[in-house]
Amino acid sequence: MNRNDKDLLFEFVKTDFTLRYNNSILGFLWAVLKPLLMFSVMYFVFSFFMGNSVKYYSLYLLMGIFMYNFFQEVTTNGLNSLLQKKDIILKVNFKRYLAVIGSTLIAGINLGFNLLVSIVFFAFNHLLPSPQGILFFLLSIVILYILALAIAFFISILHVKFRDLQHIWEILMLIFFYLTPIVYPISIIKGKFSLVIYANPLTHILTFGRDILIDGKFSSVLSTGIILASSIILLFLGILFFQKNIKKIAEEF
Repeated sequence: MNRNDKDLLFEFVKTDFTLRYNNSILGFLWAVLKPLLMFSVMYFVFSFFMGNSVKYYSLYLLMGIFMYNFFQEVTTNGLNSLLQKKDIILKVNFKRYLAVIGSTLIAGINLGFNLLVSIVFFAFNHLLPSPQGILFFLLSIVILYILALAIAFFISILHVKFRDLQHIWEILMLIFFYLTPIVYPISIIKGKFSLVIYANPLTHILTFGRDILIDGKFSSVLSTGIILASSIILLFLGILFFQKNIKKIAEEF
């Protein structure tokens, strides 16, 4: 990526961030308040049932929400990226994949604000993650981003062709939320339904990230490694799919 591409990518991120919080009374604070409000509701509802079975349940729930929201925001922003930037795409010559990447990077900014807030919760629980735990947690975020970006390359093209995909994706994200052990520990899921939970790649990424950060233990290492390798392959295929179809997409705008 040359200097011009980096400058354009920066402009995309800055513009998306400005437009998102323009004319908003609280501005970018919504990036923090939204997941915290969601955490408050979930904690109030589920802590009575899960509080005794999950150590540091507030941290378990909070980090699960932060990680899942990051995945959801990357994919949703990627989904809408081409349609939101169609005027630029039709008039300016640049590498089109930058439009998708630029739209997804704002999710990283929001996650950064959220993780800063999480420091307060760790302090309240008198818990200090180890440097190793923080490092491997950040690795889980990278894996999550690679997977989400790979999906974004596919659905950004499909959304131009099928405009209803946005509504379908919202429903899928809601389903995936409850198929991912965010508000509940995976240990309580029994029977055939557990196979569905284990088949969800987010299950292993979130388990790997949260366990090393909160408990200092490695979990789902093998499965997360497999997901990382699979996500890289999927990203490569997503880029190929994107590059093959982007030239034909202008007539669909």
